[in-house]
Amino acid sequence: MASLLNGPILIVEDDEDIREALQGFLELQGYDVVLATHGREAVEQLQRQPRPALILLDMALPVMDGHRVLTYRKQTNGLQEVPVIIVSAGMAAMNPRDRALYAANYNVAAFLKKPADPDQLLETIERHALRPSSEPAGAPA
Repeated sequence: MASLLNGPILIVEDDEDIREALQGFLELQGYDVVLATHGREAVEQLQRQPRPALILLDMALPVMDGHRVLTYRKQTNGLQEVPVIIVSAGMAAMNPRDRALYAANYNVAAFLKKPADPDQLLETIERHALRPSSEPAGAPA
């Protein structure tokens, strides 16, 4: 199955086991994946072409944390439309009001708690990932 997305999925995760598990799982589903082990690498990936179709972002990262990645994305023309799914135990545990305010301020598409349920992860990616303009979100593969 070939990916129908505008670009790869960027996984930003410092835990090697989680990063490799996500990568392997998504590649088995037919997605192209690029990796970043910390926020600065994520910013470097965001400056490359093709831009990611979606970002899976851990928040507790070395070098540059997830909040700073979101701030960079918010302040950089052309990146605001790239959907972000936060995959983090801490952020998913926020109360719903604070999570909604954070999501609105940083244009976060969804929050998933670690470890992410594979079916829920795939459903969330499919709902939010950028597709070529000729491919609507519900188009059959």
